[in-house]
Amino acid sequence: MADFSAVYSVGESLAQFLRNTYPSELKQQHAFTFELSKSKDYSNSDPFADNTVSIFLYRITPDQYLHPAGTSLRRGERPRTLPLDLHFMISAWSDNKHAEQLVLTWVMAQFHWHPVLDKSNLMSIGGWKPGESVQISPTNISQEDLSRIWDVLEPSYRLSTTYVARIVQIDPPLSRDAEPVIARRLEFGGLPEEEPVA
Repeated sequence: MADFSAVYSVGESLAQFLRNTYPSELKQQHAFTFELSKSKDYSNSDPFADNTVSIFLYRITPDQYLHPAGTSLRRGERPRTLPLDLHFMISAWSDNKHAEQLVLTWVMAQFHWHPVLDKSNLMSIGGWKPGESVQISPTNISQEDLSRIWDVLEPSYRLSTTYVARIVQIDPPLSRDAEPVIARRLEFGGLPEEEPVA
């Protein structure tokens, strides 16, 4: 389980994983860079330099199997871990059709052969604990749905594929220690003496 920066950590970790594993023989022929992109990058028609692979987080959803829909916390109960699925679109930006198709095929092969990111290649900013990992798998998105994503973006369609990273479990923040109890010292006066009965 991780903290709120885990979502960012996964995207940057994917980019770093591809940078580290891109083989030198391919790099000599087609020198690609691998970048985690942001939404604003897609507000202009030419957002990336030639020979770039962009990794774009276009959707975040609660995991449909682990998310306890319709439940509420009882008094004194600690908030539950939030399980998230991260949906990424990976696109190749190149004027060379061979390079464009080659690098995207290579990316898909990497995620096929290495479908799990563990603590050794997850950026520490996410607050990952020992034994935590994230699974990377292709999504069953239709070409129509993929086209709809591009319809709302400024650049023209680029050769793309989509993946989901699951399950990113966000821990609730630790509650602050309870406020210290302030003791009050009360002094009691003596009881009044009883008057003698006549």
